[in-house]
Amino acid sequence: MGRRWQWAPGLEPLLRDALAQTFNADALEPVRAAPRRSVAGRRYGLLPARPALPFDVFVKEFLYCSRWGRVRDLCRRSGAVREFESAVRLHGLGLPVPQPLALVSEPDPQGGRRCFFLMEHLGPGKTLSQALAEASEEEPERVGELAPSTGRLLVDLAAAGVWFRDANTANFHVVCPAGDEPVRIHLVDPRHARFGSDPSDALAGMLASVAAFLYRDDADGGAVAALVEAATAEARARGGSLAAFRADGLLEQGRQSAAVLLAREVSKGRRPPEDLDQFARRYDTSREAANYRDRRFGRSRHGRKVDAAERHIVDDLLARLGVRGTVLDVPCGTGRFIPVFAARGCTVLAGDVSTEMLALAGRPAEASGAACRCVALDARRLPIPDGAVDLAFAMRLLHRVRDPSERVAVLRELGRVSRRWVLFSFYNRRSARGLRDRLRGRYAGETASAIRRDAGAAGLRVERFLPVGPLARQTLVLCAVGERRVTPSRSVATNTRGQDSSR
Repeated sequence: MGRRWQWAPGLEPLLRDALAQTFNADALEPVRAAPRRSVAGRRYGLLPARPALPFDVFVKEFLYCSRWGRVRDLCRRSGAVREFESAVRLHGLGLPVPQPLALVSEPDPQGGRRCFFLMEHLGPGKTLSQALAEASEEEPERVGELAPSTGRLLVDLAAAGVWFRDANTANFHVVCPAGDEPVRIHLVDPRHARFGSDPSDALAGMLASVAAFLYRDDADGGAVAALVEAATAEARARGGSLAAFRADGLLEQGRQSAAVLLAREVSKGRRPPEDLDQFARRYDTSREAANYRDRRFGRSRHGRKVDAAERHIVDDLLARLGVRGTVLDVPCGTGRFIPVFAARGCTVLAGDVSTEMLALAGRPAEASGAACRCVALDARRLPIPDGAVDLAFAMRLLHRVRDPSERVAVLRELGRVSRRWVLFSFYNRRSARGLRDRLRGRYAGETASAIRRDAGAAGLRVERFLPVGPLARQTLVLCAVGERRVTPSRSVATNTRGQDSSR
């Protein structure tokens, strides 16, 4: 089959003829804002305006070379078709999207088919995050214009029964003209629009999603709150099904989603990992701290297995070592290990940079009757005298410290305050989970030899590596401080079944 054209409704015949005559898939020029590149089977290009065309044409190319892709294209269920049809519907509702022009399909020289979605080129602009950041720094009065404009756009979508499910701020094309001209905002990448949604649910979902992406991009909190307030006021002014709309909890929901987005981008290598200060800010509220505890170790069978496996191996190791004195638990998180230490007769010094985590850690301490003191502290700068504890324990910390020099500094601090043992965990790069992460291009952890080298640089002697289960990447490392070297019995449980869950 040759080239097929599907035109957008209402397109003038003269423009159709001009596009059919000038379109050449192999002569597309790069787009300044989005250079011609391959992303998940899609490429972008520009068909410059010629005498027969009134404007530049933005072209998104989809490649369908697999058998399944060709079947979906034949059945009109491909991503190119869905995006074209969504754009046509949104444009027909009068919503601000680039004018859809045509969908072109033709055989690919390498086999399969190529589809081209042609639309009006909007020209240079900024993402919503960039526009808000620049306005906050250079033109604060622009924030007072951007927030209502964005809120009005989201309300327009919701009122039309549209839920734009991919409300990534990169999908908001913002033009801030000089002078008194109003801000113009268009939606791009409309394939995730869901039609026929409940207006209140759609608006709540889009606001939470936009807030999450703005928080991920370090947007000013006041600007995010102003956007939500403007959308709420606009919704109530519209009346109808949006009259009783409330935005309670949406900002908190956005912060939680932003933490998930950041973790996902770090694991996929799209941005450098957070340092410990950035990571600590994830749990600044009691809700975020409680959500971490419940999501990681309480809601799923997998999480409960991980929790039980880690507690068991630590408890068994304490018994073999005969630890009965003071234990430093840093970061203590929500206090998962405090009852384990208490059951062995240890005095616990629980430390964390998050005061909300410390507040939750006090509950298991009270329930177990542990002799426990909770202190706000940073693992890199411990306000504790030398040799003050018998065991320094750091679970789920070092996979957040990916700079070797900083990792050595943390281990040196743990060794300084302990007079006997240091016990910490790391992600083992050579585990089955580490192999999977490497194949996916994600952070896979460190090798045992690298951890041994870092521990030696910190003045610690590695006694044993204790994996939490045969397939888990979470591995405990027992170190002796100074010259002391007493290897625990090999009956320590190292084959506890359980899988790792990243913090």
